[in-house]
Amino acid sequence: MLFYIYLSLSLLGSAGIVYLKKPENVFAIAGLFLLYFILLYLLFFLLHLLVFAIGGYTINVNNLPKDIHTFYRWYGFETLVLFMKSLHIRIHVHGMEYLPKDTPFLLVANHRSIFDPMIGLVYLKPYNLAYVSKQENLKIPFVGRYIAAVGCLPLDRENPRNAVKSIKQAADNIKSGYANYGIYPEGGENKTPDPLLPFRAGALKIAKDANCRIVLSAFRGSDKIFRRAFTFRPIHIHMDILKEYISEETVKAEKASELSDQAFRILWDHLTEHPADRYLSARD
Repeated sequence: MLFYIYLSLSLLGSAGIVYLKKPENVFAIAGLFLLYFILLYLLFFLLHLLVFAIGGYTINVNNLPKDIHTFYRWYGFETLVLFMKSLHIRIHVHGMEYLPKDTPFLLVANHRSIFDPMIGLVYLKPYNLAYVSKQENLKIPFVGRYIAAVGCLPLDRENPRNAVKSIKQAADNIKSGYANYGIYPEGGENKTPDPLLPFRAGALKIAKDANCRIVLSAFRGSDKIFRRAFTFRPIHIHMDILKEYISEETVKAEKASELSDQAFRILWDHLTEHPADRYLSARD
């Protein structure tokens, strides 16, 4: 919403400036309009980031709201949308009908870019999705406090005791209905040409503790964002929600390592069948 407000104000403002200056020819009109449109949009963008930064410092990470629906969540998500649309990133989400409406779930996905969780948070907002994220992300100035405020939890891979605590907290939050959670069992961004990195089975313990369904999601094309940013060409990212899932009965019956292997196999087959390089356009 805020993106379109800033866009409209920039268009109206630049049109008003051109009208007042009354350039002599069409080329001068076009050039002046474009210049002031860019300047005004950048001004609104920077003011938005200033409010974002100030808001971040008002978040008390030691006393977070008990409800996930807060001003911080709204403004944080609006900032993500503003950022992605400003980079001309177009998101195509497929298979939303496969997400359970009234059933808690753990979302297991591949990880190709830092943009992946941003996309998940914004486009799965109706499902109260949060992420278990590496603890370094929650220490990022300004951003880290918003990450905590929207329900995300830190995962300390260097401290097994803290990692177990975060896994149990995520499971408790799923069971209580506070949030559904997303994880990246690869443990980091996949920079290789392979569809997936090996999974770390410990992340699947969240589903075991919560006794919830495991929903699988595949990101395609998000690793191309930085290569194509600022080229003024649309960047098409596809997020697939897979029809195949791992049921609560299977989660209860199998070990975390077996669930990890099953999730890995399903995602590997999907990504092999639908390579990302074929999906840099708007087509399915």
